[in-house]
Amino acid sequence: MPLAEKVECSGLDLSGRGRPTLAMLPRGNWIRHYYYDFPALLSGGIDQLVDYGLSQFSRACASHAFAVDRFILAAHSGGGMPAIDIISDASRLPDELHVFDGLYGRAPASGNPFRGLEVIETWLGERLRREPEREGALRIVYIEQQTGPFSRKVGELIARHLAAAEPARAESLARRYRVEISGVQHSQIARRCMPELLSAPDAQFNWLE
Repeated sequence: MPLAEKVECSGLDLSGRGRPTLAMLPRGNWIRHYYYDFPALLSGGIDQLVDYGLSQFSRACASHAFAVDRFILAAHSGGGMPAIDIISDASRLPDELHVFDGLYGRAPASGNPFRGLEVIETWLGERLRREPEREGALRIVYIEQQTGPFSRKVGELIARHLAAAEPARAESLARRYRVEISGVQHSQIARRCMPELLSAPDAQFNWLE
């Protein structure tokens, strides 16, 4: 997997980004089928990676010590479930979480296939409490036959939280916190969606384009 190829497939296109952004693409381990893991990013490892990347960038610029304002975490395919494990014990929680056809659930041998929903619900509750002063997003794009069951469970979580909000506010939040079926094939979802979300987390995808 050449890095340049994976950057493009991951949708890390900053051309429409309206604020200074440092993009990082961590490497993982293929286990089998659609399961990957990122052991170095667990137990707070994601915090260390972000800090390291920021320090290297600051050093390369040699003119300014940069700090993190917003943290966006995106995952595609076999990186989706590891992303949930990564945020479960991170100190710096993402302001935006985007998962592209990656919520396969757990391997049958591990027990509860929906383990990790509680992590998303805790993060989502905390994230929504920071609205509207600090806006965030949760965008899940899925293909039913692959990641439908877990993705729809996340949609139910979002619906329960938004049902408690005032209608006008719930309508605004629903544009940034949503689960939807993909209009493109699995390998193209991140490439298609991520650039738009980097431009605007409430982007509405025109699948006919």
